[in-house]
Amino acid sequence: MVYFGASSYFFNTAGIAYHKAGALVFEITESMMPKETGFSLDTSSFSAFIPQLEEMYPNMPMKFRLSTPTAPFLTIGPGGISFQPIVDAQAYAILPNSSLAPLFLLSLTGNVSAVINVRSGRIAGSLDVGRIRLSLKDSAVGHFQLRMMQSLMNILTSNTLLPRLNARLDEGFPLPLLDRIQLSNILMRFHQNFLLLGADVHFQPRG
Repeated sequence: MVYFGASSYFFNTAGIAYHKAGALVFEITESMMPKETGFSLDTSSFSAFIPQLEEMYPNMPMKFRLSTPTAPFLTIGPGGISFQPIVDAQAYAILPNSSLAPLFLLSLTGNVSAVINVRSGRIAGSLDVGRIRLSLKDSAVGHFQLRMMQSLMNILTSNTLLPRLNARLDEGFPLPLLDRIQLSNILMRFHQNFLLLGADVHFQPRG
């Protein structure tokens, strides 16, 4: 069995690459809203939190564009992987001509833990997100209270954003392996600032 380590730097470099490539940008639209919430992603529903929306943009659909202002930075320790990402959530009203009117910009923060595994020469994983905290970064519709919107954003995160993120992470990214090398009997151990991987290594000669 051969052992090798993947440091925090390895994962954070991958995060920087995804961030620069725009791969960490997601949109939430009405079609993605969980039906069980009974909540529509439109200005009529959000007027419960922001009364002035109904007057400024009456009965118009909305969407959120989520992005990371900076690349996520994770920490590896004996207990696993954790990080505290910052996500910008820009809300738009979709006008009758399909153009977008910016409404407000929220900053979302929360504790995130990750589970990772290795399969088919790729590192894949899934995330678990704690309670989301909000702050208002900008608003084109005036000031409003965030307390009631807090619960809604937690629902959107757990039922819409998180499944999309986990689907992306489930695709994984390749281990830095040489050509024609395959791994089996993989084991994984977490240490401070690095992940130790062990595996039986098989070399496939050219056919």
